[in-house]
Amino acid sequence: MKCSYSLEFILEIIGSDVTVKGDFIGNVEGFASLADAIEGDLSFFYLEKYKEDLLKTRASVVLVPKDSGYSPAKGQTFLYVENPSLDLAKICRAIELDLIPKPKPGIHPSAFVHPSAKISSDAYIGPLCCIEEGAQIGAASLASQVTIGQGAKVGDGTIIFPQVTVGSYCVVGDKNRLLEGCVIGSDGFGYIKFEGKHERLPQVGIVETAAEVDIGANSTIDRARMGQTYIGEGTKIDNLVQIAHNVKIGKYCLLVSQSGIAGSSILEDNVIVAGKSGVSGHLTIGANSTIGAASIAIDSLEANSHVLGFPAQPKAVFWRLFSLKQKLPDLFKRFKNL
Repeated sequence: MKCSYSLEFILEIIGSDVTVKGDFIGNVEGFASLADAIEGDLSFFYLEKYKEDLLKTRASVVLVPKDSGYSPAKGQTFLYVENPSLDLAKICRAIELDLIPKPKPGIHPSAFVHPSAKISSDAYIGPLCCIEEGAQIGAASLASQVTIGQGAKVGDGTIIFPQVTVGSYCVVGDKNRLLEGCVIGSDGFGYIKFEGKHERLPQVGIVETAAEVDIGANSTIDRARMGQTYIGEGTKIDNLVQIAHNVKIGKYCLLVSQSGIAGSSILEDNVIVAGKSGVSGHLTIGANSTIGAASIAIDSLEANSHVLGFPAQPKAVFWRLFSLKQKLPDLFKRFKNL
């Protein structure tokens, strides 16, 4: 990825709360980790365990914490800031808009738009998109091969990447990001055993997402059996996440890759579900709780819970039991020798 940005441009993005020290002259021409950076790159340092990488880095410009006490080598410039990771995000966001500009409003000639659909004059509809009957598209940007189902709605400022499907009557809020291949409003997994057969339970509800929700590549959110499956404001969902029918997720939650939430469960605000973890059906996970990696919650959790394992249990209990298990082989030997 070729780019070239002046140090003045970088400083303008960061703002006034920065101290500059060093003698680098030139433009920033790339971005890399401390270990991988070459001359002309910008990098950042925020954890002491990367101290050796900082001291050896070839990066020309480095964001470092204000109180770090490190100094640049010859030919380097350090930018002393309050939060290097956050300022790097600001820089990358500005550069992302520059390198991948928002397409101009319009409808690609290969797209199909039903005559009854309502499309904002500020929307972009990309190649081979399908906008079905009664759909409403705000000032959003739809990449190629996106399907918006009958009666579905997409809010202003939303960006939808290729091959995304938004099911019929589902509602996508403002400023959402739907990454490649995700499905909003797939059929909920519901069956009832009748006369020896599994009879499908029709799922006639919808999915609704609030503002500033991100949904990762190939994640699936099932429509409700009745009512709605709901994703709260500011919640971020990683790739390959499954959210079942009638789940309610609060504000500012994080769901990490390969996690799954079973039907009709509730996640209150600021819940974190780590990678490969799950929540059984019809549970409530209290606000500010964390379910650790590869853990399964089979009971509801009170607010501010932090659990690990299967079944999920408080972290302190989990690690105590883990420690005891390591001693079992020696204990068995001792009993055997009695």
